[in-house]
Amino acid sequence: MKLNVLAILTITSVFLVGCQSNDGQSKTTDSGYRCEQVTALGSNIPTKYCSTRKQREEARKRGAESLRNSQQQVLTGDDRR
Repeated sequence: MKLNVLAILTITSVFLVGCQSNDGQSKTTDSGYRCEQVTALGSNIPTKYCSTRKQREEARKRGAESLRNSQQQVLTGDDRR
């Protein structure tokens, strides 16, 4: 009986430590590689997304350029697509 209780406590502690180490927050390494849990719009299922520092910088630049282009279209009245 004592062995069963000890086994249950050991297994439970291993699961708790494993869950705590994988808490879904973004983690960055020294090389700039980062993984994070991302939930898509309209979904409750998170997926793991990993990227390098260079990929994140390029995505930011594309986003800023897209925003600038859409603002220019609104200001000039150019609705061509």
